[in-house]
Amino acid sequence: METPKAEYPELDQLADAITALAGARHRIPLTQLLRETALNVLILSRIATNRLPDKLRKDDVEAAADHLVTQLRHAAWELPPPPIQLPGPPQ
Repeated sequence: METPKAEYPELDQLADAITALAGARHRIPLTQLLRETALNVLILSRIATNRLPDKLRKDDVEAAADHLVTQLRHAAWELPPPPIQLPGPPQ
């Protein structure tokens, strides 16, 4: 079922932000993109699971999200750091 746009503007804003990120993903250093993705997965999963009435389901979803977050963070840690960009000469 499709959500009407005006009913949940925050979800529309989130979708717009994700779409903008998709367009900029090649400009963002991969280590930073992985860490930010991990943080957002953690935050969004906790927001959603806190509303679940079934504690076992909540625990299962949080465990899966935690595993994904751990994998994203480890992937970021295993990469070499992005190159340091020195400021150019004064103009």
